[in-house]
Amino acid sequence: MTMTQEVSPAKNRTLVTLLLDRSGSMNKLKRDTIGAINAWLGTLRETATADVDTRFTLVQFDCPYNSPMQLERTHVARPIAEVPDLTDADFQPRGGTPLIDAAIATILAIEESLAGREGVKVVLAIQTDGDENQSKAPWRDLKALVEEKEGKGWEILFMGAGIDAYAQGAQMGISRSKTISYGTDSLATRAAFAATAHNTSLYASGAMASMDYTADQKFAAGGRTERVR
Repeated sequence: MTMTQEVSPAKNRTLVTLLLDRSGSMNKLKRDTIGAINAWLGTLRETATADVDTRFTLVQFDCPYNSPMQLERTHVARPIAEVPDLTDADFQPRGGTPLIDAAIATILAIEESLAGREGVKVVLAIQTDGDENQSKAPWRDLKALVEEKEGKGWEILFMGAGIDAYAQGAQMGISRSKTISYGTDSLATRAAFAATAHNTSLYASGAMASMDYTADQKFAAGGRTERVR
């Protein structure tokens, strides 16, 4: 999978990638997920300025039964102002969840797209509503890759819907501060993506040093054990 990125010489250059679970179980979250992603895109468009060059990539992943893993690049490093809202036809859940393989392939594609380019911030949000069940690569391979990229300044997030996101995020090497565990209802889904949108816009502008979720953001999304008391 190749992602080609062209960015203009701007003060703040950020490549935002959403790796979206398209497995069959996402059908129950389909409408809310589409609305939440579109709200995220709207936030990035509204907060864009002449000094901020934000590009957006959307990669959907699944594994149709008895077929190889599928990665669909809906958008690749498009200027945020040119990214249209996601439609019902764009997102058609099916099949299994090759989370490890999809994350590894996406990280390597981002790495390739950035070859020879300096000063580009990287945000990768990995979303799923289920446990890994189709990959060939082991967890340790993904964890090593995540740790390598975080060491180079990448912001890698894990968004888990209706699962123990903290346990699964730990297997991926993603810290609790960059993991959000959210409920499967409309309010929780929108809250999780709204938190990610808010943090993304601030990080892209340089107003936020990292993409860490706050305790209140996690609580609003259903992560009640993370609330500061």
